[in-house]
Amino acid sequence: MMDLRTHPKCVLTLAFLVAVPLSAQGQGEGPPLPPNPSGSSPPRLEDPPPAMPPPDNAGEPKVVAPPEQSLASQSPFANLMAPTVGHLFPRADYRAGWFPDEPVRGQPTNLGYVQQSLSFNTPFWQDGPEEWAGSVHVQNELFHTSAILPDSRMPFPQDLWNIRLGTSYRHLFDNGWIAGGTLSVGSASDEPFHSIKEMTFGVNAFLRIPQGEHNAWLFSLNYSPTSEISFPIPGIAYVYQPSENFRANIGLPFALMYRPIDDLTLDFSYMLLRTVHAKASYRVYGPIRMYGGFDWSNESYFLADRANENDRFFYYDKRLSGGMQIFFSKGALLDLSAGYDFDRFYFQGAQYADNHHDRIDVGNGPFAGLRFEMRY
Repeated sequence: MMDLRTHPKCVLTLAFLVAVPLSAQGQGEGPPLPPNPSGSSPPRLEDPPPAMPPPDNAGEPKVVAPPEQSLASQSPFANLMAPTVGHLFPRADYRAGWFPDEPVRGQPTNLGYVQQSLSFNTPFWQDGPEEWAGSVHVQNELFHTSAILPDSRMPFPQDLWNIRLGTSYRHLFDNGWIAGGTLSVGSASDEPFHSIKEMTFGVNAFLRIPQGEHNAWLFSLNYSPTSEISFPIPGIAYVYQPSENFRANIGLPFALMYRPIDDLTLDFSYMLLRTVHAKASYRVYGPIRMYGGFDWSNESYFLADRANENDRFFYYDKRLSGGMQIFFSKGALLDLSAGYDFDRFYFQGAQYADNHHDRIDVGNGPFAGLRFEMRY
């Protein structure tokens, strides 16, 4: 287990990340959060979740997707592709995860880490058919290990950072079409902003074309240098929503929501190439929900001392998780989770096919997570 007394950087980071979201509580009460039946992901923190789904515009058809849909299970386009414009709220989100020491295959050492992230999203301007917003995301992972990358003989990084500033814009046209996009700039590295080679630039664009009262065509283009596929990915999907209890995004990205009874919600989503999310959640009493799920995901960074500037430092894992969410009336959510992390490995290369190079396999083991969100 990591001893925080011997890691002053960990202590400072914890103090900073905890203090900011707590200070946000005094900035206004705002509308309450609705109950959330689908839970939140275990502490996979590389992407800040989208803003809370907005209320319906007056005079427009009711959106049949459940308003309490999981924030963390949505894709990065979820808020962009919402069928309403001009109903954004400031929101702060803090997450932390603890992954105890587990053995490193082929090396006489263990690996454990603490993972934290802080996100803040706020509208800059929203007037009628237009909205403009901004976001800040800071993620940190502090490792406890003496592992060595076996091919390059580099020491395993002691910490990894993903820092990102972003802005988004959406416009609702007279014919009901909605178009928009996001721009982001940041750095994902063990030494963020060490040079231009460790900086990241991301672009998303989308178009939503309504079909009837509830259905729609979604067209998108997504580029992120830290995604599994580091070139622009086009997407096309058809949103089919025959009732309040069923919604399917048929295409790319693929997503499915089914609510067989009022208190039970089932979610599934897939994105190229190895990103899978499945979750079931149940309202047990009032604002309290229990959930369980499976996630297969990945993240990547640009190490400052890498020999090839095209290489990235990848991490892949699969997780079984369960937890409890408590929704408070003043726009706050507390999420406590735990689970089992398995099929875990790191490697350095330009793509997944390079997963034999500098590979570090970490033993399976438990994890625990905490999340606090406030909308005001």
